[in-house]
Amino acid sequence: MAGQIARAATLFCVDDVIVYDETCKMKKEWKGEIIPSNSNFEACFYLARILEYIECPQYLRKYLFPFQKPLKYAGLLNPLDAHHHLRSDDTSIPFREGVVLDKPTKSGRGPLCDIGLGKELELEDVIQLPAGTRVTVEVTNFGTDSKRYRGKLSSARKVREQCGKYWGYAVKLATSLKDVIDRRKFDLIVGTSPRGQPVASVFINTMNYIKILLVFGGVSGVDAALEAEETLRESCAEEAFDCLINSLPYKGTNSERVEENVFVTLAEFTMRLQQLCS
Repeated sequence: MAGQIARAATLFCVDDVIVYDETCKMKKEWKGEIIPSNSNFEACFYLARILEYIECPQYLRKYLFPFQKPLKYAGLLNPLDAHHHLRSDDTSIPFREGVVLDKPTKSGRGPLCDIGLGKELELEDVIQLPAGTRVTVEVTNFGTDSKRYRGKLSSARKVREQCGKYWGYAVKLATSLKDVIDRRKFDLIVGTSPRGQPVASVFINTMNYIKILLVFGGVSGVDAALEAEETLRESCAEEAFDCLINSLPYKGTNSERVEENVFVTLAEFTMRLQQLCS
């Protein structure tokens, strides 16, 4: 499931993937050594960690992901082959993902980073960053014979603005659905439900809605998550969301898996937004 969700998020250029606990009983601590079961709530942590692992470029994983049970079989998942998963000889664009190395630096010099190339990169930014910090960098001296690459800190937004390339998603955890549907962070909040209207009939003013949140439920749907949230003012999906959609109104099965719903909904919703923008 995690692999298919990661592929869907990348194919449709999702900015954030928020994993929430529909039971509202998730603890804040996690050690990664407990097998998920009906008696605990480790599944949310497992899913989030695998999603993070898949999104991370391969050359950085040895620094950022110590061995944990959730990642035991992660190597069997289909690779994303995302734009930021650059090969070791690819210098077609000046941007790369890197990690701050645990190496001493001279006074007035920036930290050293591994960016997956044959040489280390020295940041031009004179800034203190903990070893193991993941960074997006813009290399400023490609094509030279210098001992090290040099570069400056950048961001996924700048990569998209300058190169038009999607640069991966961020993974976040929420202890309940209430923590997810924060109207201060999103312009439009859309829920998915068998009771929703077909995506093709949805009208959205794309000029007003810049950041859109799509909410998917678990096996029991978003209604179960709403019922578990005692402090949420809205009692049903129709009240909690600005819009309720059903991307599979004519499915040939009695139910659909979460990853199937995610893939189809993102495809349908993206197509609908493109139609409304044209």
